[in-house]
Amino acid sequence: MAEWWEIKLNPKKLNKMLKEELSRIEEDEQYGVMYDFRLIAAGRYYMYLGNFDEGKKYILKAIEAKQKRIEEVISKLGYENDAIAMNKTRLAKMYRWIGDIEKLKQECFEAVKIFRKVYEEAKKMNDSLARNPEVYSYFYVLWADAEYYLGNYQMAVDVKKVFAKNTTGIVSSALAEYILKNDAQALKNQIKILVEGIIEFRCEPDYDTNVYDPWHWYEEAKKIAGLPGIFSIFDPSPPILPVC
Repeated sequence: MAEWWEIKLNPKKLNKMLKEELSRIEEDEQYGVMYDFRLIAAGRYYMYLGNFDEGKKYILKAIEAKQKRIEEVISKLGYENDAIAMNKTRLAKMYRWIGDIEKLKQECFEAVKIFRKVYEEAKKMNDSLARNPEVYSYFYVLWADAEYYLGNYQMAVDVKKVFAKNTTGIVSSALAEYILKNDAQALKNQIKILVEGIIEFRCEPDYDTNVYDPWHWYEEAKKIAGLPGIFSIFDPSPPILPVC
């Protein structure tokens, strides 16, 4: 019987999905392209099958693809824009899966500077990004994620409650609030919600990696709580808010 924090994946189904993803990746390579979302999927499938070395290899390939994408966006749009900030946060989250906390923080540091500047400029100009956060939920979700990973917990909470006006559910903001309040029970409840949601909606491990990314935050919440998970394999740091 599974523990309350566990999600049991079907190895046969996971192997099938991995095989299909690898086939797509091989086809992409024939055309000289790499899609980070495919590589992330393969990396996570490998990890949930217990092959962490192979999983890390594909996450590193995803990082390479994302870095290339960021360079392309910079060449077209410049550096200080929301697309760069969001993609840097997505890149940072990839580093989390292989335990490279230094690079994670570096990307988040750069992203946060851009997020804050873009928001302040939008606010000054009464732009819809500041006036109607529900329309730009991706911006606020990823902004909160970046603040969270820098340890700016109050700011991560404020991004949701003040700037985004509570218009969207942001797991990183919730985790930040539990840490600030030292509320292990709330963290435990959040993990249960993530488990139930992933199971109910049959979210695959690579579901919505661009924004809400429930599997990422499921692993992050377990790491904070001191529960077994992938992030603990690559990051041996102690739990922030143990639940057991």
